[in-house]
Amino acid sequence: MHELGLARNIVGIVGDHARGRRVSRVRLVVGPHACVEEEAVRFCFDVVSEQTVLAGARLEFLPGEGDAFVIKDFDMEEMV
Repeated sequence: MHELGLARNIVGIVGDHARGRRVSRVRLVVGPHACVEEEAVRFCFDVVSEQTVLAGARLEFLPGEGDAFVIKDFDMEEMV
């Protein structure tokens, strides 16, 4: 199941950019030929994001073209 690897990479990349700030939403662009099961990514994301700044974050999928699989953007708390 490559969705587990995808979820780990999402958590790693977004977590690095968040720099300790809580993330509330991650939006992904997924094309029809990406060979990605959205529900499997969602399940794996929930598991691997536990005890990270992404714990409880909403994962949203936006339609893309071809085999696109891209982290479009993410929402996080403001720096204090």
